[in-house]
Amino acid sequence: MSASNTEWDVQLQSFLNDGFSRLPREPQKGRDIYSGYLRGCGLRFGNIGALCLADPVFTKAFELARATAPDGQPRTVVNELNLANLFAIMKLNLSRQPIPGHIVEYGCLRGGSAIFMAYAAKHLLPGVRVIGFDTFAGLPDTNPNTDVYDRGAFDTVDLDELRSYVASIGLDNLSFVKGTFDATLGTALPGIGQVCLAHIDCDIYDGVVSAYELTKPYLSPGAYLVFDDPLVPTCIGAFEAVEELLVRRDGLHAEQIFPHLVYRHPD
Repeated sequence: MSASNTEWDVQLQSFLNDGFSRLPREPQKGRDIYSGYLRGCGLRFGNIGALCLADPVFTKAFELARATAPDGQPRTVVNELNLANLFAIMKLNLSRQPIPGHIVEYGCLRGGSAIFMAYAAKHLLPGVRVIGFDTFAGLPDTNPNTDVYDRGAFDTVDLDELRSYVASIGLDNLSFVKGTFDATLGTALPGIGQVCLAHIDCDIYDGVVSAYELTKPYLSPGAYLVFDDPLVPTCIGAFEAVEELLVRRDGLHAEQIFPHLVYRHPD
């Protein structure tokens, strides 16, 4: 089967034909399950990966995101499938309508995934800014009951160098805020206004809790909440935060479960 959208002809393996024909095309339970299946199955059982690799915006964004940082490591450790899904959300969904808000990322490390989204947004979502939040000094205090990581895990990042690199590649729609989420979001988010996409890449319980709770009042109707870590073996704490807050308390239903968790803020 195929589904055409914004210059992409998404092709899925034939065994999915009957199931897709039954799926609702209108949002239900606060999610667009057809779009979630299309993206996830398109990556696992279709041609979205190939479409990304043939798309000059994706390939350039990926090249910039994977560029070597001064420490010799690539600027992003987010895997290609997850980046492809972020790109698919932007191309297949957000680009179809006026964008009510900007993009935020929680957990930037060397800045690669924020760079990826900023380059894609510059070409697909004119006027949309990307703001990345991180301590840039490794993880803050972690919860020993749920988190396998300790305080300081992950690298310290030279934020001045990162900002210089971003300026050198012309991404004037990307900025970074240094500090813990509890210390920075209360001041920064009112100035950003509405958020249409939150990429939450925090690894630990408290990070996910703070990112979600503090961003929730600024989410535009139908905004995307993309969680990079909860399905990763080392991030049960991040999954516990999703279980407790989004599922049990707020009653949200996932729109997508592969290659990472995607939820929607109810309309």
